[in-house]
Amino acid sequence: MKILNRSIKYTASFWLLISATALLRLFVIGRIGLGDDEAHYFAFSQNLQLSYFDHPPMIAYIIKLFGSVLGINEFAVRFPAVALFFLTSIIIFILAKDMFDDKIAFFSILLINITPVFSFLGAVLTVPDSPLAFFWMLYIYLFWKLIKTSASLNWYLMGVVLGLGLLSKYNMVLLIPSSLVFLICSKKYLNQLKRTDLYLSLIIAFFIFSPVVIWNLTNSWASFGYQLQHGFGKQTPKFSFMLLGKCLGAQAGYISPFLFLIYWFVLFYIAARSFELIKARFFKKGPSLEVTSEELNEKYLFLFSFSFPTLFLFNGIASFNEILPHWPATGYLVLVIGVAHFTVSNWNKRWLRVTTYFTWGFGLFLTALVPLQAMYKILPPEMFLTKKEAMKIEDGITKAEKVDITNDTYGWDLAGERINEILRQAQDERKSVPFIFTHRHYLASQLKFYVPQNPRIYCFSGRIDAYGFWQRDISELKDKDGIFVCNSNFYQDPTVLFPFKSWQKLEPVEIFRKGRKIRIFWLWYGKGFMPEKMEMTYTSAILPPQLTLKQALLNLDYKFFWIINRGIRSKILDYIMMAFSFIGNGLPLAVIVGFILWHYRRQYFMQEFIIGLVIVLAGAIIVHSLKEMCARVRPLTLWGDQVHVLGEKLYRCSFPSGHTQSSFGAAVFLSSRFKNYRILFFLIAILVGISRIYLGAHFPIDVLFGALVGLLCGWIILAVLKYKKIAHNN
Repeated sequence: MKILNRSIKYTASFWLLISATALLRLFVIGRIGLGDDEAHYFAFSQNLQLSYFDHPPMIAYIIKLFGSVLGINEFAVRFPAVALFFLTSIIIFILAKDMFDDKIAFFSILLINITPVFSFLGAVLTVPDSPLAFFWMLYIYLFWKLIKTSASLNWYLMGVVLGLGLLSKYNMVLLIPSSLVFLICSKKYLNQLKRTDLYLSLIIAFFIFSPVVIWNLTNSWASFGYQLQHGFGKQTPKFSFMLLGKCLGAQAGYISPFLFLIYWFVLFYIAARSFELIKARFFKKGPSLEVTSEELNEKYLFLFSFSFPTLFLFNGIASFNEILPHWPATGYLVLVIGVAHFTVSNWNKRWLRVTTYFTWGFGLFLTALVPLQAMYKILPPEMFLTKKEAMKIEDGITKAEKVDITNDTYGWDLAGERINEILRQAQDERKSVPFIFTHRHYLASQLKFYVPQNPRIYCFSGRIDAYGFWQRDISELKDKDGIFVCNSNFYQDPTVLFPFKSWQKLEPVEIFRKGRKIRIFWLWYGKGFMPEKMEMTYTSAILPPQLTLKQALLNLDYKFFWIINRGIRSKILDYIMMAFSFIGNGLPLAVIVGFILWHYRRQYFMQEFIIGLVIVLAGAIIVHSLKEMCARVRPLTLWGDQVHVLGEKLYRCSFPSGHTQSSFGAAVFLSSRFKNYRILFFLIAILVGISRIYLGAHFPIDVLFGALVGLLCGWIILAVLKYKKIAHNN
């Protein structure tokens, strides 16, 4: 009864805590102007696409959804962050409760609410990290349920969640190595790697993520390339203590300096306990662990596996390339459970109680300080600078006001009103309504939000950004008038960059906060735009060409064909590939399958052989139909003697590959009968497919679709037979 009462107390406290903090955030979110990043993601939502140059599309869809319900305002843009953090908190509570108990679950939620990077950045600002954190924790919870129940459904749900997380932010891919770290190190769950469900879940994730792949495919892999370069840098990696220290210091600022130390102390603590478990299970040195100790260490290994790889990767990158401090945040997310457990388990130690009161209290102070500063400016920014530095004027603003980042959320509404006045005046004078433009995508996105009456907002930045992909053709702007906007954060004189027949500098918009000038917006009116005279670097000419999906797939298909057909040749490989191609032919494949069945399943030989034959023949009928329907020419027809051909010269009916279809159909069938050898069967099928490209008979897409036909025919026919058998037995 006492345990039950305690459970009810902490569960009730949890709901009270997350409800109260959610109400506080709802009070704040509509009272602060949008940050530059938030405005940029709002601009995404006004240009819905499969994906974007900067990020995957989930954030755009979410903002669009809530905007259509709540309207175009700051509250609507930020509401998803509050809602997603609320749901993420529920998942963390349930996971921590399942792993430990209600008390530790409650303290986990308390900790996440006093850690600034989660409680403000992740719970108030609508950025890609908001849905990422939700799907990140949902995946981890499903993984925990999987290892406890081994239910196949969890693998499929994880595949869906992984795909949705990848649509939120590419960081989600790190959960794959984290999962592998746990499965490999635990040994107890190593057999999960042999399950077909795992690989099907990855296929599901890829299918959901495919819009991003398609966008990148048709835009020359622009987003993937940008993020890789943004993350790993352009230079050859060179270790730097200064860069690493700078990144760790910034992380400490985002997390709270003292909590940051606690997080890392607990990370090393659970790492040590995890290695005890690994050593006991793999090397069996010393006395065996007690059951209770082993169970606890297994939980520590779980937390370690989903925190350390992310933290190690990003801090490793930070040692040679400057990264943003919130990138590793998901690595700390699941670690809150470890910190809560360590704190509660050692609460009887006086030094820990004192440390906890101080570190958690200071974290709460910083968490409250950020929104209070944003709304009420309770701290004068000059207190962090020398008097001389504070009074220095930069672009018309004192340096003290420039360092106060909360000032960035002020003034755009007033600037928007002034721009709307100019637009109305132009319309009243029966002029054509001018377009609005700037030189930074952050500014263009703020204009997109605060000047909703004019959707024609452009960004000519001289660098590749999302706007370049949205405005590839600007010829319609020829001879149009335009209003150029910039502010004291990003000042630029447009008359030296953008060709108009004449320019007029308008009265600037000055923004004051508590009687002090914090921002200036400069406006120019340009008459008669001449896009043909603008420097190429300020147009979409710097972007890679946009292709149709068909063109992009063909280019990729041809590229991989030449790599395999001519890029990896040798005499020995010629013979090996000819042998695998021979295996994939109808008669040799039937003989091989028949031999295996006769040798190992003789008493069921005829029944089993007929099932295998039906799978292969069903696929063959589909392949033959597709060959005649598509009538795709073979590589030899397209390129002639340039193709390295071994064996029969083929000229037509390339799509899809029959050899590959039959090999994969046979692999599915044999794997269902001899599960210990499934990797070998599928490896042979893959090599048969590659051999068809190597010999010059097929394109890679032919092979890919041949494999798909073989897999689907095998899985469907076997599933039908299994269902009928179960129904018959019942």
